[in-house]
Amino acid sequence: MNNKKNPVFDNLIFAFLYWGISHLNWLLFSRVGILPMPIWPAAGLAFVGAFYRGWKIAPGIALGTFLSNYISLGAPLLYALLIPVMNTLGPLVGAALARRKVSLELNLIHIEDVLVIFISGILIVPLLTATGGIGFKWMLGLLPAEVLVTSWLKWFVAHLSGTLLIGIPLFAWVRVGRQR
Repeated sequence: MNNKKNPVFDNLIFAFLYWGISHLNWLLFSRVGILPMPIWPAAGLAFVGAFYRGWKIAPGIALGTFLSNYISLGAPLLYALLIPVMNTLGPLVGAALARRKVSLELNLIHIEDVLVIFISGILIVPLLTATGGIGFKWMLGLLPAEVLVTSWLKWFVAHLSGTLLIGIPLFAWVRVGRQR
């Protein structure tokens, strides 16, 4: 049996996991009339995936983002093609910065490790994704200038809360699984 990882398979699984979580999130919040979503759980998933897989998981994040925006949210094709740029870059940059200070053997008892993960996840990921997402929307004429700041803040908070509420517990879960 071949024990080598298949990056294409890994990325497809990751993309469908990202899309599935995003679609469930959309179903949950669209039924109560909240758009954009107050939480984006896939941001946490992407951050953790990027931390452990590095740049190799980028195609999975990008494809998952595209599927989420084009299929689930019904975004125009050009926007759905552009949004994966920053929704992929945000978690990758945040994870790369975290990896400079924290090893894959993340120690959840060391406050320094937790703070690096926490700060990378709650600042870098939402900052880049919100700036790109809202910026692309505005440049394509899909968002009027008068709502740029509030739209950016909503996006930032959704990705921040997704990273906190999904990403941080997911780090703990992965850490426990790696110890076995």
